[in-house]
Amino acid sequence: MLYDTLYRHNQALSLAGLDHLPAALHALNAAVDDCQRAGKPVAGDAAILLLIRHLADIAERDTPSVNALRLRCEADRLAVAAAPALLDIAGKSVGGNYHAKRTFHYQARRALARLATAIGLDADDVRINTVMGADHEDGTTELRHADLAVRVVPRGFLPDSEVSISRCRDGQAVGRPYCAPIAELLDVAAFRRRLAGTPDEIGAVCLAAAA
Repeated sequence: MLYDTLYRHNQALSLAGLDHLPAALHALNAAVDDCQRAGKPVAGDAAILLLIRHLADIAERDTPSVNALRLRCEADRLAVAAAPALLDIAGKSVGGNYHAKRTFHYQARRALARLATAIGLDADDVRINTVMGADHEDGTTELRHADLAVRVVPRGFLPDSEVSISRCRDGQAVGRPYCAPIAELLDVAAFRRRLAGTPDEIGAVCLAAAA
């Protein structure tokens, strides 16, 4: 059902109470919702454009120069890269939380790719796949090699068991898997120690390939 209201028009024509960034941003987001309910194009709506201009005026008034903002943004990006969300999400279920689920498995794929390179696996011999599963499921991300499989989940059956390592024969897992905390996925030295300490020749095969 499409219906229009006076909300966004009133907000755009009377900016009382919208003197600060959070309030102006909230008003803009609410106005976009209002415009969409009316079935009107957001990009050309006069009220939306007025609220965008008002938001830009506040941002320009309250913030430093563009160069200073770019430097801060770059520093924030480096800080996020240095502390992956994998560590914050580990041990928790992401079923029903699409953004956390997508973030976890995206970062898991990147971590497995870096790990494969670090332990000397040929990129052409490695496959990294994610199965997201249904909305209520946590999903899995797995690295598969002829001699090794590393599976990553947001939450294991036991604490600190988000990573499982299996010996493979011709790409098929054989024997029992060995569990590790997700922190070891991000620490190559710790992962190497884990491989070296596992039975079933998991460590011997992989470390020999890296030698």
